[in-house]
Amino acid sequence: MKCLTKALLAFLLIMPLFSLAQSNYKPGYVITLKGDTLHGFIDYREWNSNPNSINFKITLNATKPQSFTPVDIVYFNIDDIDAYQTYAGKISTDGTNAVNPSSRDTSFKIASVFLKILQKGKNLELFSYTDRIKSRFYIGEAPGYKPLELEYRLYVDANAQNSAGGIVTENTYLKQLFALANKYDAMDSELEKIFQAEGYSDWFILKIVSKINKISASNYKKNHKVNSGVKLFVNAGINVSNISPGSTSSFALAGGKSNTSFGPTAGFGIAILPNANTGKLQLRAEVTIGTASYSSLYENKVSPYIGVKASFNDLIIAFAPEIIYNFYNGENFKFYAGAGILIGYNNYSNAVFGPQNPNDNFDGTASNDPYYFRNTETSFVIKAGIQFSKNWGIFADYVSSVPLTSGGYFQLNNTQERVGINYLFK
Repeated sequence: MKCLTKALLAFLLIMPLFSLAQSNYKPGYVITLKGDTLHGFIDYREWNSNPNSINFKITLNATKPQSFTPVDIVYFNIDDIDAYQTYAGKISTDGTNAVNPSSRDTSFKIASVFLKILQKGKNLELFSYTDRIKSRFYIGEAPGYKPLELEYRLYVDANAQNSAGGIVTENTYLKQLFALANKYDAMDSELEKIFQAEGYSDWFILKIVSKINKISASNYKKNHKVNSGVKLFVNAGINVSNISPGSTSSFALAGGKSNTSFGPTAGFGIAILPNANTGKLQLRAEVTIGTASYSSLYENKVSPYIGVKASFNDLIIAFAPEIIYNFYNGENFKFYAGAGILIGYNNYSNAVFGPQNPNDNFDGTASNDPYYFRNTETSFVIKAGIQFSKNWGIFADYVSSVPLTSGGYFQLNNTQERVGINYLFK
């Protein structure tokens, strides 16, 4: 099955080409500078940083999208996913890298950007902005909700007292949030405990803002649709097993040959999607079961010069943690590839090594002992496939060579390829 392996590798090589043209349009709308609302579809990406622009279509069939930047619109919303608001103002530019901190820096720039809206309540609105420098959070008060940066600095000060390594942390944002909590009469024992935890992160600041807005955890979940980031899947197909002796092994020198077998395989597992709204990246854990067999009939090239047969069956149970990435990520059509580590257990049966003619004398046996089988294996698996609907797809796996025996006379190795169909549960 060398052709299958070559096809799989070729598939992996051309996959990145598909990613250049892919899009992920979701229902949404934009609000223009004039206040007009345009309903349509927005190309939603896995933005590690806040987007500098977005692509928008009135209809999915529109051939050319419109591009909007923060100077073109004041707001855009992707239904049940994210919302962004245009902001023009000061943005801090000092780094907050704890590994390599610099001296105190109060520099900033004036720019127009999209702020991500994390929560809007009756009292406060919380925003975030991330670029290549760092992540920042902004707070706005009703009724205008004008964003103001929540200040946080981390720097080196050689003269600092009671500071390990001279590293100083300025948690000005805590003072800002503490003042707002008192202003809106939200301070209680629970909120005091939250403040003590400290942390310039979205989940921490969101807890405080939720308390000030008097939004409970249950109400927050009720008003925010969360797509499931966990999927279950099953698959079935054919396991192609290529078992061959080491080229310098005594078995190969005596005439033992390679053998390719075809057996059934099935699997099931769980896929975790870090971003369920795009689903481009998956962390999988898969359990598979498959069969392989070996059979070699040959004329012995060493004494005794008789016909010899060597054969056995192998039941393979394996567990594989994997990383999968959709290089093309359409709504109902995806190309993916990935890799993982396979940990397998082999259960051998019907092992035979002896003369083809029972009347011939041969120092062989019908037991497992001559092979010195290895029951466990660790190898690498490379995956590729096509998901052609929300549920159904096809896949191909390549499993790197593993030794089936502990050296000695046989030195047998097994390389596997799996092909089949995959079903992803909703």
